[in-house]
Amino acid sequence: MTLADLKSYSRREVLREYRHLRYVRDNTSYFLYFIVEAGVCVYVGETSNIFWRMAKHKAKCTEDSRIYLQEYENKEQVLRLERHYIQTLKPKFNNRFCLEGQLELFAA
Repeated sequence: MTLADLKSYSRREVLREYRHLRYVRDNTSYFLYFIVEAGVCVYVGETSNIFWRMAKHKAKCTEDSRIYLQEYENKEQVLRLERHYIQTLKPKFNNRFCLEGQLELFAA
């Protein structure tokens, strides 16, 4: 998977496009997302509600940030992909799975 394979949005566009999730509590799909600033991935995350997650990420996103995301039906798959990309890309705002000896959700 490359970033070109994913949908790309500004933070504002994500909030507008996924506004319908504002009041959804039990969403059955999961999102893997990358926050990219000036061509560099600064954060990798997963969520079941991309609207509220982007609302909380105001400090990690500037007007120039691009959000790349992909929707999945399987939470375990998204968690594994998140872990893989955090370990591979080592984004500056992630610390989960990056530090040696840290508790991980899945064994390697």
